[in-house]
Amino acid sequence: MFVVTGASGKLGRLAVQHLIERVDASRVVALTRTPDKIADLGVRVRAADFGDPDSLVSAFDGAERVLIVSTDAMGQRVQQHTNAINAAAKAGVGHVLYTSLTRAGEPGNPLVLVPEHRETERVLAQSGLEFTVLRNNIYPDMLLMLAPLNEAVRTGVLEGANGEGHVSYITRSDCAAAAAAVLAEGGHTGQFLEITGPEAVDYAGIAAALGEATGRAVRFEKQTEEKAAAAFAARGVEPAMIAAATQFWGSVSEGWLDVTTHAVERLTGRRPASLAEFFAAQREALLG
Repeated sequence: MFVVTGASGKLGRLAVQHLIERVDASRVVALTRTPDKIADLGVRVRAADFGDPDSLVSAFDGAERVLIVSTDAMGQRVQQHTNAINAAAKAGVGHVLYTSLTRAGEPGNPLVLVPEHRETERVLAQSGLEFTVLRNNIYPDMLLMLAPLNEAVRTGVLEGANGEGHVSYITRSDCAAAAAAVLAEGGHTGQFLEITGPEAVDYAGIAAALGEATGRAVRFEKQTEEKAAAAFAARGVEPAMIAAATQFWGSVSEGWLDVTTHAVERLTGRRPASLAEFFAAQREALLG
């Protein structure tokens, strides 16, 4: 039996969908706090809450392998993930997978989400369980939040600060497919796998991908950080979000997300989607 936590979330749902392409649906169990939201998945559903360790022990009962999808509760993640890891041990789970973040194990990594992932990795490594860590790079969806892409397509100019940094953007679906492959086939015990897109791109690469996807030429023009922050504010972005964006692009500029591997292709047998392919799926919205 294979168990996926957080199955009502975007990544968890996709992981279940990819998993039942590899194994019979009768062998898959989806966990969530809101079972009614995933009744359409066609697999067994169990109610479970990361804040309720007993519910997790029951939910993991009989599991050969479990995918722990990291939660979105900043400040509470380590305790929630620890509850899940301890529950897996009590339930006798054979192998635990965890969705982490690129280079989370490196102490100098400045990304704000890294410390909780790093601590979870430590707890899992010391749990005595067989484990695999999937260090997912950044979803390209973030670009839709942090950059005025529609405006760039309309004007032909993509502006931004710290344009020299590279990121190997990877879609949620490709991350989910990689996780499903390890869930279904096992192996990779004790490994920390960097899950990335096919290439790392900078702002100029983002502009080129926009042009390829929409058929409209887009070029990159570098802004000062002050101008970039002012542009965010003019669009009504809250100060906390502006600070988060500034911190993110600073980390990008320092090269923390400039990691490219062939892990997805090795695990799934297919090349992950490029940034241009992701944008092509958003073409109507970008042109609108």
